[in-house]
Amino acid sequence: AMNASEADEIAPPLPVESPVVETAAPAKRGRVGAFQSRNFRLLWTGLIIANSGSWMATTAEGWLVTDMAKDNASVIIGLIALAFALPMFGLTMIGGAIADRFPRKRMLWIVQCCYLAFSTTLAIVTLLDLIQIWMLILYSFGNGLVLAFDSPARNALLPDLVSKEDLAGAVSLNSAAYSGAALIGPAIAGALIPIIGVGGVYTFTAVSVVAVLIALARMKDVPEYAIDKKSQGNVWKSIKRGVHFALESRVILGVLAVSVVSGIFARSYGPLLVIFARDEFHVGSFKFGLMVAAPGIGLLIAAFFLASRKDMGERGKKLWIFVSALSVVLMIFAAMPWYFGGLPMLVVTGFCVTLTAATMATIIQLQTPQELRGRIMSIYMMTLIAVPSIGTLIIGSIADIIGVRVTVFTGAAIVLGIVALIFMRNQQLREV
Repeated sequence: AMNASEADEIAPPLPVESPVVETAAPAKRGRVGAFQSRNFRLLWTGLIIANSGSWMATTAEGWLVTDMAKDNASVIIGLIALAFALPMFGLTMIGGAIADRFPRKRMLWIVQCCYLAFSTTLAIVTLLDLIQIWMLILYSFGNGLVLAFDSPARNALLPDLVSKEDLAGAVSLNSAAYSGAALIGPAIAGALIPIIGVGGVYTFTAVSVVAVLIALARMKDVPEYAIDKKSQGNVWKSIKRGVHFALESRVILGVLAVSVVSGIFARSYGPLLVIFARDEFHVGSFKFGLMVAAPGIGLLIAAFFLASRKDMGERGKKLWIFVSALSVVLMIFAAMPWYFGGLPMLVVTGFCVTLTAATMATIIQLQTPQELRGRIMSIYMMTLIAVPSIGTLIIGSIADIIGVRVTVFTGAAIVLGIVALIFMRNQQLREV
């Protein structure tokens, strides 16, 4: 299960210093050639089921928090997001180093078992009507803890499942597994909450995790190790080498800066949709579920669009366009007074988020040597997943004071200005 969007884009041939393991047979290329790999198909299917369950839990959690803490729901949602982000900041680099040193498939099996244990526990306490706010915060912390190891391993594993030509398509389809889930999960949760309650939704989440475990058990001939020989003996030396590489690359550093800024002030809007639903649009759980699902439509369209393309080109310039478009659309959504006017804006927002994440991830993948991929992707995943959680706490706290509409609008405007400054000062990023 994942809690945030993880995408990559179609790319031209990799540079010499960034080799990608070719383990898939050179079968005929289709529009989504990554599906030629049996191992990738298994993982993708398991992920879309588990991610649907994760999105159901996220939707149910927002509704539960606004029921339990009506007066300060924005702050509580921010604290839950912070609890998720803390282990991501503290342990993701360690997770990336481990992913470069130990079997990634086995690592994924362990973290999915942890997800299953956490989800089952949450479902039980909710069904028994014992749930408290601190339990939701603890559950969020546990999810962040295991995701710190899950995300680097899963992203580093993809090049071991598909051929070089299909790598970018595979990471885009990996995003589509999340995107499709973002469309399906919230809508189902919104419809089920009045029928089976939040505890019943959490039960579905726990069951969905089993799909990934089954997929991992059926995968065959997955490479066991991808060891970085230069830092084999010391994890901290391994982490230091990854950080040094990221800081030395103007391109990667620029992408990370864009990801941080957009993560804090733009991509952090998601958990606050429940505030829009209840306080601004005054709708029930089903229409709230549609709001959470709406970006999933855009995510899914964008992910399959990217997977079907052979070359993107001028990624730096297009990243600038995508982030700027995301900011403008969020500003329009924040100012929209009508529920049915806001839904299309959320669809376009999801589309822009996927294009942005896909482009950032592709640039980083293409600029990183294979033996460092786990660590560099772990840094990127911190900015993609943990940083928006910090942003949710910041804008949630501000929204309690000045209102959610003004807060989201202002945050998007800040992204528009700062990202423009980043690109104007980073020629290498513009030209990548």
